[in-house]
Order: sequence, then structure tokens, then C-alpha cells
Amino acid sequence: MSHYDAIRQNCMMIGRDRIYYCGLVGNSMHRRELGAVAVYVAPNRDLEIAQGAGPARRVDVAVVTPYTPHRLRTASGSIACLLIEPESITQQEIGALTATPPGPDIADRIRRAAGSVAAMEDAGGFSTSEFDRLFFGRAFGRRELEPRIARALDLLHDDPEEAVSAEACAAAVDLSTSRFLHLFKETTQTSFRSHRMWRRARRFMDHANRETSLTDVALDLGYPDSSHFSHSIRRVFGLQPRFIRMGSRRLRVFAGSDYRLQPAMALN
Repeated sequence: MSHYDAIRQNCMMIGRDRIYYCGLVGNSMHRRELGAVAVYVAPNRDLEIAQGAGPARRVDVAVVTPYTPHRLRTASGSIACLLIEPESITQQEIGALTATPPGPDIADRIRRAAGSVAAMEDAGGFSTSEFDRLFFGRAFGRRELEPRIARALDLLHDDPEEAVSAEACAAAVDLSTSRFLHLFKETTQTSFRSHRMWRRARRFMDHANRETSLTDVALDLGYPDSSHFSHSIRRVFGLQPRFIRMGSRRLRVFAGSDYRLQPAMALN
């Protein structure tokens, strides 16, 4: 299988701190704002991307920092995207990824890895270090987090619903709410609210290739209603949930060793 064909295969590997998505991206250039470091590679070196208010440019590979608005498209309509949760790697590693434009070597490596994954019958059960070595050739240095914030991040990962409030997290780690919010932002470089919104939207990817009611998915993820859900998903991923579903009908999903997919709900 050629590297071009590999990136046209719909596939996702999802772990607690990493995601690899390979498949349709759409060509609408809608604004998106992901809460992770994003690395994009197009199958045929035809990636067009605009970050912030800047002009669109054509590149072989692009790296976007967390919570940076951007728009992208490819001539083929397909993309390989790697997402790295920023709290899981050191600031030095983030700086190394984003300081200078990545060269063609990393793009070629990702394309080769895409071919390897496409040929696998089951790519699940991977660890974070195995993921990094597959796509980047090495394991990234892991960030040492303040223990109380690490505990709060565990709570958000285990239950991304609205029920996990700042007050609940603060109480769980014996801090006042104001002190917790300050320490959270100091440690993660983002607000608690933004991080929780990202983690909840990220959980939607568990349901991307399923046929269950989007209204039920919205409520299961803690959104107050389907309108709020649709707006939030579009803000993060640039597409409404129903369009993500349409492009994910044949998406193969593999969970990492540290990640449990949310159970599929019964069809009404």
C-alpha cells in the first residue's frame, strides 16, 4: 500500500494522551481550535493551512500549538493528524516541536507509520511510548505535574461530564476553588474551563463511527442540550457532529492500553 493510499484509509488510534486520526478532513477551511499539540500531514504534500489571522500557506507538514485557531484543507480531502496532550510532555518538547517548521523527514516517517497502521488487523493496546516511537521515532519526555493537579486531571479523564466541576476537583485535592483554578492554570498553561471543554469534545471521538442518537451522545457527555453540543464540537473540530459522523462511517477505532472507549448506547 502506498503512503498516499494509507492516509486515505479511515483509522483512529486513541489513548489518554495521544490520538492518531487518518481519514477525511473536508475542504471547507472552517475554523478549529484543538486543546492539544496537532501535527498534520497530507497524503500528497498538498496541505493548505492558516493559523490565527495569518494567510493560508502550502506546506508538507504543519504543527499547531494547543488552543490556536486554525483552518486547513487538502486537495485530496484526506489528512493524517497526530494529537499530543500538552500536559503529558515537557515544555521543552513542545518548544522543539513548534519552534521551527518540521522537515520532510518527520512527514515521511508519519506517512510510513500510516502505512504500517493501515496494514494492521488490530492496532489497539498501544502505550504512549510505543505510539511516540511509531510516529516520531522516539518517546517524548514526560512532564512532572504538581500532584494535586495530576489528580484533578485524572478526575477529568475518568468522567468528562459537567458533574466534574472546579469545586468538586478542588475539594478532592483539599484546595479552595480559587487556589485550585490558579494552580491548574499555572501548571497546565490553560484554564480549567477550556481544558474540560476540550476533554469533553475529545470524548465525542469515541462515538464518531457509531449510529446512536447524537442527542443521547450529547447528554451522555454532559452537554445540556444538542444545540450546545453541536456548537462546541464545531468550535473544536471545525465540523458539526453529524458531518463528522458522515465521514466516519468506515472509521476503524483502536484504543490504547490506558484508554477505555465509552460503551455504545443502544439504538432507540
